Amino acid sequence: MKKSLIVFLLNIFYLTASSQNLTQSVKGNIIDLDTQTPLPGATIIIENSNPIIGTSTDLNGDFHLLSVPVGRYNFIISYMGYEDVILNEILVSTGREVVLNISMKESLKNIEEVVVIANKDKRKSINSMTTVSSRQITIEETSRIAAGINDPGRTVQSYAGVAAFDDENNEIVVRGNSPRGVLWRMEGVEIPNPNHFSNGDAGSGGGVSALSTEVLASSDFMTGAFPAEYGNALSGVFDLKLRKGNSDKREYSFQLGVLGIQAAAEGPIANTKQASYLINYRYSTLTLLNKIGIDIGDSDIYPEYQDVSFNINLTTKKLGRFSLFGLGGLSEAGDLPVGDSTDWVYRSDTYGETEDHKVALMGLTHNYILKNNKTYIKTIVLYSYNNNSLIEDSLGTNYISSVTEDEDISYSTLTLSSYVNHKFNAKHILRTGIVYHNKSFHIHVKDFNFDENQLITEIDHSGSTDVYESYLQWKFRINSKFDLNSGVRYIYHNLNNEQVIEPRIGASWRLNNKHTINIGAGLHSRSEPISFYLAEKQSTNGDIETPNKNVGITKAAHIVLGYNWNFKNDFRLKTEVYYQYLYDVPVMKGDTTGIASALNFSSEFTSEIYENKGTGKNYGIELTFEKFFSRNYYFMLTSSLFESKYKIPEFEERNTLFNGKYILSFAGGKEFLVGKTRKNVLGINIRTILRGGYRTIPIDLEQSRLRNNEYLINDQAYETKAPDYFRIDLGVSYRKNKPKYSWVLSLDVQNLTNRENIWDQYYDEEKGTLEDITMVGLIPILNYRIEF
Repeated sequence: MKKSLIVFLLNIFYLTASSQNLTQSVKGNIIDLDTQTPLPGATIIIENSNPIIGTSTDLNGDFHLLSVPVGRYNFIISYMGYEDVILNEILVSTGREVVLNISMKESLKNIEEVVVIANKDKRKSINSMTTVSSRQITIEETSRIAAGINDPGRTVQSYAGVAAFDDENNEIVVRGNSPRGVLWRMEGVEIPNPNHFSNGDAGSGGGVSALSTEVLASSDFMTGAFPAEYGNALSGVFDLKLRKGNSDKREYSFQLGVLGIQAAAEGPIANTKQASYLINYRYSTLTLLNKIGIDIGDSDIYPEYQDVSFNINLTTKKLGRFSLFGLGGLSEAGDLPVGDSTDWVYRSDTYGETEDHKVALMGLTHNYILKNNKTYIKTIVLYSYNNNSLIEDSLGTNYISSVTEDEDISYSTLTLSSYVNHKFNAKHILRTGIVYHNKSFHIHVKDFNFDENQLITEIDHSGSTDVYESYLQWKFRINSKFDLNSGVRYIYHNLNNEQVIEPRIGASWRLNNKHTINIGAGLHSRSEPISFYLAEKQSTNGDIETPNKNVGITKAAHIVLGYNWNFKNDFRLKTEVYYQYLYDVPVMKGDTTGIASALNFSSEFTSEIYENKGTGKNYGIELTFEKFFSRNYYFMLTSSLFESKYKIPEFEERNTLFNGKYILSFAGGKEFLVGKTRKNVLGINIRTILRGGYRTIPIDLEQSRLRNNEYLINDQAYETKAPDYFRIDLGVSYRKNKPKYSWVLSLDVQNLTNRENIWDQYYDEEKGTLEDITMVGLIPILNYRIEF
């Protein structure tokens, strides 16, 4: 009580002395990490402030610091019986109040022995059940990293073991795995691919993220050995969190840029602190970039997209906390055939295509803390919908268009997830949950058969299926230095009647304040898209069959060993070695090429027959040397050496398509305080990426010319590769603080040198030559943003 009174009086004195400065409020909530209960009386103080700037939480765990001068600060949070937390380099600007939601871990030491233990790992994941291969993505990081463009998918390409699949989209390859092994979650449940211009069925990325950082909070990203609560993932997990709108005052932001406009609003509902709203809308077109000569994907129909996202929160005294959240996105693009037949030079001049993509989701979350203050229940109901449609056509000499491909695939999913988290004491935490998915689908694919000169129906199927899941996780804090996380997950797929049990385990051993050893292991799995299992074939008697319906899901065993050395304040050296064995991998039945393994798939549809006879393995070592943001600069240097292999019966082991062998990445930047009062901020950031090229199937040029068609040398598949990939990105921003608002002018340039990285080659039938397929060149993204 005495400590809180002193802090309060010092705070009042400080407010009086600083009334003429550019200031902003800092507020938030402090809770127990494992029970979600508020911690009244916890103190929060700005480090090295003189006089001391600080306050303490009320009975609800809320705190409010008024009139904090703009700048960057370290906040120290303390509570008797709990480990101290330090939040580093928090930016305070005039445009928007700073909201800090802080979770504190109960100390295993007796109260008399409690000492200050700062959170040294400043990118430690939010989920306390994780031990290895996990990292927190902050919203500031997505805007700070050069060419991150406020996109989680593009931001994580700076992390060890992660590479872009293609410059035109944000799809990622994690530790040599196919991009389709990535899982997206929001508020604890699986969601469909949240990106515009999706690559198609089973795609995990797209040209532009439909996620807005106006709505996102700091989230987790994982690359292997996931805890038991994560299912349906083989390579990476984006575990997205949403922030609550300001419950005290209304705030707005508006952004105008070369990609379009964005507007956001948040504030209390009905002038009560018990409810708040947060909404963001974007409309964008790439027309402007095309007008100034920058082509994105060589489209004739300029790509357009729009999206809306929101989060509405309501806190009640007796029924707990409710939140209603949602996301909706539309995107379309295409190419037109050359209209005048006299201008036709190549066969491709007669072809056109239009693509249309939709994604939508809405969820209701309920958090309820039991009266024992040791148990809470979280329940989520989510409805999601995504649709990818593509029509390709060919223009004849009579200018009549004929459809050559017609694809329309949509999924509607109703998900119910609920888990109970109980804290027995500071050493033992138990979490158990159930998940139910009802998946409805409509799959319609037609393709033109040139031999029969007609459009053939590949699949035309509608229906629904169910997936049931449950999991159990136990965290055992053996002592203040050793944590053990164990769990098991059960999955039942109604479509193919398959049951899977996946045990998981992880441990963390803190040798001292500088050195930590981590280990994680377990079984994981991921199902193919429903269209894969329902691929149709006509039997000899003319009946339509679905031979893939009983094909099982791909499974994998992960093991990861990690070491962290925080050798100096704000510096970290981290290394991880990993091995992943994949089994029950679907491979094409009767394949004579040795290519058709699901480990080489990205997002394409297939109508072939498959069986679970394939295997694969990924193994490697990763190194991260990092300087966390402090003293106005940061850097992160990562390197990865790895192998990615697959095996089909009766064929030798081969490289996967994604076996680039190595990745080197550097990201860094510095902020300069400028202006008469040094309250404005100029930021300069750079990123470089160098990696091995992805694997290719060589083309026999002589045979291609003889056949007038591309002829692949399949027995040498993936022995050759594209040239190594190199790219430099640059980001520059300037923030101006005014008494009632702030504005930011930013420029992100992807591929600063306009290097034409080669993706692959193809045989051009008209020219009779091999032509390079190059990736996107220089892309400048200029934005002006105002917050008030």
